[in-house]
Amino acid sequence: MERYEVGLKKKSFSLSYNGGEIWCEHLDSLYDKKELLKEKFHQDLLNIGRPSTSSFLAVVLDESDVDLEILELIVEGFVGLKKQIRKVVFVGLTAKMKNYIKKRKTSTLFAMTCIDDLEKAKEWLITK
Repeated sequence: MERYEVGLKKKSFSLSYNGGEIWCEHLDSLYDKKELLKEKFHQDLLNIGRPSTSSFLAVVLDESDVDLEILELIVEGFVGLKKQIRKVVFVGLTAKMKNYIKKRKTSTLFAMTCIDDLEKAKEWLITK
């Protein structure tokens, strides 16, 4: 089994957390397989766009090679949804990619940040 196959098998899901609902978008452990990451995200975007899916999103990218193209694809995917997204937190980005999110968040209608600890990221999503 190739190491990226573990990432492909990870399913994104809705999670009840401290009285709130969070969508956990698992795009981690895909390493340098950018096309697979894009495909997985596009498939998951159909679920994220459903009215019943939470508008609080945790995007986990640990152990995936993420560049500006991938991040822009993800952010634009959220911007293009017909439903309103409230908060997005990115987990597992490099310092360069965190800087991009910091600059990019001024041009979105939803709050975005980067937090390396998934538990702290979930806390940020459900606090006001």
